[in-house]
Amino acid sequence: MSAAARYSQVLLAFWRTRDLQAPLGRWLVMTLIVLVCMAGLIALPPEAGWRLVAGVALLVTLGVWLAVCGSLQEQNHPTAARTVPGHLRTIRRAALLGWALSTGLTTLLLWAIFPIPGAWPLQLLSCGFIAVFLLWASRMVWLWLLLTLLSPLLGAFSATLAPLGRALATLWVEHTGVMLLAGLLAQAALVVLAFGTGGARHAARYARQSLMRNAMRLQLDGRQVNAAAWGRPVEWLTRPFGLMLDAWQRRLLARADNGSPRNVMARATLVLHGAQHWMYQLMGITVLAVIVLVAFVAVSCVIHVPLATFLPGAFGMGVAIASVGFNPGFALPTALWQSRREQALLCLLPGMPRGAMLSRAVAAGHLRNAGIAWLGTSLVLLALGLAAHNDWLLCLPLAALPVNAVNLTRPPAAMRAPQVMTTVWPVLAFLALAGLLYGLSRLGVPMALLAAAVPALSAAVLAWRWRTLSRAPAALPTGRLS
Repeated sequence: MSAAARYSQVLLAFWRTRDLQAPLGRWLVMTLIVLVCMAGLIALPPEAGWRLVAGVALLVTLGVWLAVCGSLQEQNHPTAARTVPGHLRTIRRAALLGWALSTGLTTLLLWAIFPIPGAWPLQLLSCGFIAVFLLWASRMVWLWLLLTLLSPLLGAFSATLAPLGRALATLWVEHTGVMLLAGLLAQAALVVLAFGTGGARHAARYARQSLMRNAMRLQLDGRQVNAAAWGRPVEWLTRPFGLMLDAWQRRLLARADNGSPRNVMARATLVLHGAQHWMYQLMGITVLAVIVLVAFVAVSCVIHVPLATFLPGAFGMGVAIASVGFNPGFALPTALWQSRREQALLCLLPGMPRGAMLSRAVAAGHLRNAGIAWLGTSLVLLALGLAAHNDWLLCLPLAALPVNAVNLTRPPAAMRAPQVMTTVWPVLAFLALAGLLYGLSRLGVPMALLAAAVPALSAAVLAWRWRTLSRAPAALPTGRLS
């Protein structure tokens, strides 16, 4: 086998191992990308339109490289690295080739967006660093959390890091070629070091990565994942959550009342939603909020800067807050599929609603849980958006309303087995609507008009879907008519 064929087999493994049974999601993503590019070329001036196309191509390139990185880490099996001659060398050379291609292509696209004379060396070094970060983040997932937490802190440490920044800038101006070469060589070394050699530490890390990959695949298939699927550390951290949920279950059972539909549905929800139960979500969000708030207050007290210093990182914080607050609500209908076997028994319980009343009760529970999460998340995003003067953050809560109105009122009886696309479409629709609303605001549409029109449209959609749901077959068991 020639070298080109060998390296293409390694780099393209992520595409050749794709799910051939579900091509619709890939075609839909490609269609959306093409539509966005065409809309930009038609609606924007020629120069801005082509810059938008280059920006979309840049994001697609980074996404493909991230998929390649995950595939390379999966191929770096400790047994193969230790016993197969040339396996580790092939993986490392393929990674270097992919890193070089990704860095070169993203540099060209970045230069097409920002054609600043003499800026290409810095753009090349920056794109190489991003490619290396994506490779290491596919190996150590906690780097994404570190990036999310540190990005708002850059403003707080700007004064402290200013002397170092000026020194590096001076060194870069005086020795651009040497600094560029040294930076690229350091990045290439990091690419090589990203792959294990088959030792005990490599085997332990690969086992943890395998657990996380399996858990992510189960989630993309719409299946519920318990804490043990993420490894022992996550299972240990979530043990208090399980104890609190057990206490809540005992409380519900002690106050069981078959004559109250609300009480019956509260007990049924323990089975219907499983790991997506609102107690898990509430405890997780509370713990995460406390950790982040303590970290920000501690840093603010140590370096004696006001909390307003962190506002330049409002965009990243807002996206993280929206993901934590809205995504669990988007996943509620999918959670019903996993408990469909137990649902047949639930329908036999005394006091369980029947027919259209059951469909409305299930949908009302979804809307109530998602609505409470939406309200709390929206208040945080509203305060952050107004403080940072960021219209994007104000568009996120509005975009979640129509998605919830459609997604949470789907007839469960006709629901099909969840696939990747059915799991992620609410998130994609949410981001697309947020981008549309933000674009309208940038074109001059007042935010007050959007804030009035989107809830009104969502209420109309919800009323129409509610009438349709009332005429649908009984919700449980889920998927029996699919």
